[in-house]
Amino acid sequence: MDLRQRVLRRSPLVVWTLNGLLGVSSLLFLHAMVRQNLSGAALTHWPWSWQLLDAQSATAALMAATGAIVARAQFARTVQPLLGVSAWTAAGQAPGGVLSWTCYLRNEGHGSLVVRSIDYRVDFTATADSPATSTGWTTRDAVVEAAAERGLRSGTDYRLTSMRPNGVLGSESRFMLAWFAETGLAVIADAYVRITVQDRLGDLHGRAISCLIDADRELSHPMTDLT
Repeated sequence: MDLRQRVLRRSPLVVWTLNGLLGVSSLLFLHAMVRQNLSGAALTHWPWSWQLLDAQSATAALMAATGAIVARAQFARTVQPLLGVSAWTAAGQAPGGVLSWTCYLRNEGHGSLVVRSIDYRVDFTATADSPATSTGWTTRDAVVEAAAERGLRSGTDYRLTSMRPNGVLGSESRFMLAWFAETGLAVIADAYVRITVQDRLGDLHGRAISCLIDADRELSHPMTDLT
């Protein structure tokens, strides 16, 4: 599974507007340059009989449109999210003081994000009674139902934190995605969260996160907060 962060879509309004300005300014620049090199009777025929912009103005318009696109690209890199993950063995999440493998989503970018969608997937290990199965990408409620069929109780053996669309992730913040007690780790091979977020420019970014990558299956002691 591809776990890299990707740009899913640039803001259509901003992209189309800037690209349209660049296209128009390019045509005006081309018209001005060709017209400047014509003389005599050629200037009496359409479209050269129209002087839309002089050469200096057309050049300035083209440079301004190009500069706007470059500035937009630079600002997009400044506000784009940096979605990361950190996980370790911790106490205090599972009931009864039981240790759990706890996974956090981190936004190391400098801008706040709006959650647009979130999907879950859990792969179950094979047991004597059941083959290895996967829920596929689905909702949190469907994952909880599938886990219950495997004898796992949400809030006791594991917990997937509920995150709804239109929630906000602050800049340089973290959010707990899930925790798993040893009873859950014995049944769950891996758990994934796929999240789509929108930055301040309106661009959509997505990343799939493995909550149990490099997870300790036998939890012996709590670890220091690794963030």
